[in-house]
Amino acid sequence: MYHASVSYNTAPVGGSRLEYIAHSVNAPSYNASSTTITPSYAHSLFRPSISSFTYRNEEPVSHAYRADTVTYHLFNTKPEYHFQPDNFLKPGKHGIFVGKAEEIREHIEDAFFKVMNKPFPSDVKITVCEEKEFRKIAPSSGVVGLSINRSQHGLLSEIFVLNDYLGRVMLTIGHELGHVLTSPLENQQDEEAKAYAFSFAWMDVIKEHDIAGLGDALVSENPAHNGLHDVAYSFVSRLLKSGKDAWEVYLELIHGDNNIKHTLF
Repeated sequence: MYHASVSYNTAPVGGSRLEYIAHSVNAPSYNASSTTITPSYAHSLFRPSISSFTYRNEEPVSHAYRADTVTYHLFNTKPEYHFQPDNFLKPGKHGIFVGKAEEIREHIEDAFFKVMNKPFPSDVKITVCEEKEFRKIAPSSGVVGLSINRSQHGLLSEIFVLNDYLGRVMLTIGHELGHVLTSPLENQQDEEAKAYAFSFAWMDVIKEHDIAGLGDALVSENPAHNGLHDVAYSFVSRLLKSGKDAWEVYLELIHGDNNIKHTLF
C-alpha cells in the first residue's frame, strides 16, 4: 500500500490524471495557486475517467477550505510497505475478476453501510485501474492499492486499486478506506493500525453478511514482517484479543485515545 496526503487543482497540459498524480507523488511537495470544487458529482463516484481532472461532489464538503497559495506535502512512499489482501483470503476463494469499480459498487456500498451505519461518502472516489494505468502511480509490482487522503483539507479523497479478483479488490478497498475516512495520523505505524482496524471491521461485516459471496473466504493471518504493517497488525490484534472490537480500536486511534507507542513500548 502507498499512502499519500496530497491535493492539487489541475493536470498538466497533454497529460492524463494518473500521469499527473504520478508526477506529484515523485515530488517532495506540490504548490497550487488556487483550489476549486465543482458542486455536483452526478453519481460519478464509481465511474472514473482516467483523462479527466475535474472532481464533482453530490453535496457540499463538510469542512470549508480556502487558500490563495497552498503547499501539499506527500509522505515518502516505501514500496515494501503495502497491504497484501492474499494474507486474509483462503486459497482459491478470490472470486470473479473485477475490471471496474462499478461492477462491485453495490458490495462496497453494502459493506460500508454495515460498518458505518451511513451511506458511502460523496467525498471519496474509488477507481479500479488496469495494470498499465495503475503502474503510472504505483510502479512497484507488489503494490495493489493506493490512497490519496485529502480529508484534512475538506477535499475529495481518492482510492486507486489494481484490477484483480473480487476478494483482493474488496479487501484492498477496505484497507484504503481505513486511511482516507479521517485525517492522517502523525505516526505512520498508528496510521497503518488505523487502516488495519477498519479492515478488520470491514472483513467482519463481509463474513457476517456473506457480502459478495466472500463470507467463507476470509482468514486472519499475520502479514509479512516489514517494520510497519506487522507492527500495526500486531497492535490491532493484541487489542482485539483483549476483548475490544475492531470498530472500538479504530475509534480510539482516530480520536487519539490509543497509539502503538503507548501500548507496545
